Amino acid sequence: MKFPSRALAGFFCFVAQASTAADAPGPTFDATRLRAGIFTYQDSLDGKPGSLSSCTVAKDGEDYRFSCDFPAFDQSWNTVATPSMSPVSTELRMRTRGRHYVMTLRYAALRVSGDAVTSRSADERLPGSDRAVVGDITPDTVDQRIDWATVMASDKQPGESFEFKVYDASTGLSRVHCEVSDAGMLDAPGGRIRALRFTYTVYKSTGTEVYTVYASAAFPRVMLREDLPGKLVSTLVKLKP
Repeated sequence: MKFPSRALAGFFCFVAQASTAADAPGPTFDATRLRAGIFTYQDSLDGKPGSLSSCTVAKDGEDYRFSCDFPAFDQSWNTVATPSMSPVSTELRMRTRGRHYVMTLRYAALRVSGDAVTSRSADERLPGSDRAVVGDITPDTVDQRIDWATVMASDKQPGESFEFKVYDASTGLSRVHCEVSDAGMLDAPGGRIRALRFTYTVYKSTGTEVYTVYASAAFPRVMLREDLPGKLVSTLVKLKP
């Protein structure tokens, strides 16, 4: 087959780009790149200050435990992952439409199992449900609760991008694409520090969601701010130790 010279040049350019993308190493995640402690955030919605929320990052034997509490949303969760951020277990508790929802997941050998239990409403107008959760995951999967921590635990630098997957009982396995950039100097409880910006898109079965995490550039990293869908912003106001 004969190609016009311009098309041929474009073809080789495409092949070179595809080869480069294929050869680019995937991200490595390491929880030791994250600072352990208790972090308090000021949440705001559409610029209006709201309540405080908190997240804890702690070593748990050979693994790491991530716990967060969002009183304004009546939601809390507790997730355990390996040092490489591979999921071990998670428990989510929240109230939705006047009903309690509890999701418990256990991960083993690229399989996930658990339960998603919704209580009936107090007026009994909305019924309860008890659904078994069973599914397969891939080696690059993390629990959806800790996608924010996972991007900070990557080895990627400004100008680079990477992908991984997240799992949730409601939406199953979802692809995540993350772009890393320099965020300049940002305010932190101890003063202004150099920061990175991790902007990532989660491609769920129910639609796409875009999040932006601002983290300290230096290790161990701390999440300084997170911009979530719906104009919700969480800003770090206190950390200990």
